[in-house]
Amino acid sequence: MSKLLILLYVLTTSTALIILKWGSKAGALVHYVNDKVHLNINTYTISGVTLYGISFLIYTFLISKYDLGYIIPLTTALVYVLIFTASFLLFKESFTFLKILGIILILGGLVLLNLKK
Repeated sequence: MSKLLILLYVLTTSTALIILKWGSKAGALVHYVNDKVHLNINTYTISGVTLYGISFLIYTFLISKYDLGYIIPLTTALVYVLIFTASFLLFKESFTFLKILGIILILGGLVLLNLKK
């Protein structure tokens, strides 16, 4: 059950961030013009915020049931790797040697954190 919830959290968070990125192509979600706050709300931003809310609920459940020292590094690393890959494939963002090295170090850190004594 925990692996399924972790996967669900990682997918909802990553998908929410990707959708919010698509929604932000028309400009920032919130901006300040002439002493007024303007919201740039579209289908993407509503979907992204909704998914992010769902991921938050899953995350609060996960941190209530599992050690913070386990769940936070694991989920953060998985989200980071998935977002990095999606940004390359969907948004044509660059893969550099240092970014790839960073991903390798993150994954190596996860392995070290989860080694049994």
